[in-house]
Amino acid sequence: MPGLAAVALCAVLGLGQAHAYGKESVRIYVFASENTPGSTTPEEEQQGRLAAVRELRDAIRHKPGLSIVDDRAQADVIVEVTDREQQDAGEGGFGGVKLTPLVNTTIRLHVTSGEQATDIKGAGPGSGSRAAKDAADRLLKWIARNHLDR
Repeated sequence: MPGLAAVALCAVLGLGQAHAYGKESVRIYVFASENTPGSTTPEEEQQGRLAAVRELRDAIRHKPGLSIVDDRAQADVIVEVTDREQQDAGEGGFGGVKLTPLVNTTIRLHVTSGEQATDIKGAGPGSGSRAAKDAADRLLKWIARNHLDR
C-alpha cells in the first residue's frame, strides 16, 4: 500500500511540473456555416456540416496542444465548417456483393486567427471521421507554421 501512495504522489507531482513548464494549449472554436441561399437541399447540407463539426471536434480532442472551447470569445482559432461532401468511390465489395457504400468524404474549413485566415480541406475514405482526422492534422500544421502555439 505505501508503494501505491508513492506512485500516486509521483503522478501528481509530474502533472504539476508538466503544467508549469509546458505550453498552454491553443483554444479552438468550431461551428457550421449557415445555409447558402438558393441551395437545392439546405436541410441535408446543414445536417452534413453539423455531422462534420462533431467529427472534427472529436478529432481535435485527440491532438496534443489543441483544445475545444464552447465560447467564440475565448478561442484563439475560429474554424468554420463550410462544406462536407461525399462522393461515390465506385464499385467494390467481396464476391460482387457490396456490403457498405464506398465513398470518399471531403470536409472544407475556413480557419481564422486574428488577421490570418486560410481554407483547409480534409479528405478520407469512408465516413467523415477519416476526413475529420485529416483536417485536424492539417489544422495543427497550419497553427504550428503560423506560430499560433506560442
